[in-house]
Amino acid sequence: MGIVIRQSLLSSAASYLGVAIGFVNAVILMPKFMTPDQIGLFRTLLSAALLLSSFGRFGINSGLIRFKSLLKHPQTDLKSLYGLGILIVSFSTLFFLIILIIFRNSWADFYAEKSPEVNAYFVLLIVLTLELIIFQFLQTLASIHKNIFTANLLKDLVYKSLNMGSILLFATSIISFHTFIILHVCFYVILIAFLFFESIYKYKIKISFKPLPPNIARELIYYCGTLFISGLGLSFLNLADQQLVSRYLGLEASGIYMTAIFMVMVIEMPRRFVGEISTPIIAEAFGSGNLASINEHYKKASINLFLLGGLIYVLIIINLDNIYAIMPKGQIYKAGRYVVILVGLSKLINLLFSLNDGIISMSKYYHFNMIMTLFLGLVMIGSDIILIPRYGLIGAATALLVVFTLHGLLKLILIKMTYDFFPFTTKTILGALIILGLLLINHFIPILINPFIDMMIRSGLILMIFSFSIYKLKLSLEINQMINGLAKRLNINL
Repeated sequence: MGIVIRQSLLSSAASYLGVAIGFVNAVILMPKFMTPDQIGLFRTLLSAALLLSSFGRFGINSGLIRFKSLLKHPQTDLKSLYGLGILIVSFSTLFFLIILIIFRNSWADFYAEKSPEVNAYFVLLIVLTLELIIFQFLQTLASIHKNIFTANLLKDLVYKSLNMGSILLFATSIISFHTFIILHVCFYVILIAFLFFESIYKYKIKISFKPLPPNIARELIYYCGTLFISGLGLSFLNLADQQLVSRYLGLEASGIYMTAIFMVMVIEMPRRFVGEISTPIIAEAFGSGNLASINEHYKKASINLFLLGGLIYVLIIINLDNIYAIMPKGQIYKAGRYVVILVGLSKLINLLFSLNDGIISMSKYYHFNMIMTLFLGLVMIGSDIILIPRYGLIGAATALLVVFTLHGLLKLILIKMTYDFFPFTTKTILGALIILGLLLINHFIPILINPFIDMMIRSGLILMIFSFSIYKLKLSLEINQMINGLAKRLNINL
């Protein structure tokens, strides 16, 4: 777990600093200087680019990680594996572009009624999608070498800092909103250049287009095709609601919804870091047949992620009124209050299942991952189509909560039936009781008039109660070690 914790902590430090900047951007600066329509347009374009990039990747990211551990001659075959990966991404991206251009009118019709402004940025959307495909491919190369820090530093800290600069330029009327969007396409050029240096030059990665053994090449392409369908379903799960809110409710509602989504994205950030560095380790463990280590890793990840995510969720929920009081035009964005509560709960539940996707995608049962995820992705779209027109933003958030809970449960059942891995223990129940207890205690804390002071006192009390409870109950060895280390530096006897 050493490299997992070290890389995760480094990434977490950079990303949570990025979260602070992102919070200022999304909750303070953008609502102050932009209209909800402009925020909705910007977020819709970014969300659409992420969704479309899943077509171009064709599952190659997980494919490289899995097959790297299966190579018989790593020194020579690895270069060919990277070369084949580049060819797969290139052909799938070209095919995707041809299809997108052919059906451009259908794409335009999707947004025409409520969000026609999106169609004016079709070309920029394609460019941004291509940039994301390249960035994510380079990120995979870095992850294979067990380095997730640089990519997370770039996309979570550097990008958000550049975003803040562009917002301030827009606020002072130095640039127009159109230029503001164009700048974000330029930002990814900068990120790609830095990550290229980190992935290719620093690790001296060699790429060869010499063919791999036919059996490995066939298996890789088949595996990537399977993961492509699964990834497509996962993209529907994560991003379809955002596009359909724009489609049915318009860009103003989209701006409110995506601002609420941003508030709770921080909950799942630890899972992303642990997943990125754990997936190569899980692949190696499957390759060596060390299943016991995977199960142990599964349990530790589940309780640690649940406790950390639970604390973040509680801190967000108890301070919602303070956040909206501080936020410019908070009365407008308060319409997303229940979105924060419901979507935040879905993120927390997702942390309970910790490494479900990584374990299944690296195992021989990855086909089931494709079937389940695609099915649930389609269920998500169907639920959104039914619930959003009828119940608005709450309908979108409810669909997300229900489908993601089902998503985690089905994969948990598959892992239990095939490998007898199970992430939950009595510590999980105790952790859930602590989280519920913190929310109950919050109701007995007096409300102060000043939202800044109220937030500091309320959060401080909850944090102390949480830390004391976790430490005394010994729910997490890793968290206790961190508390002991901090106490030792501060000369505090526990």
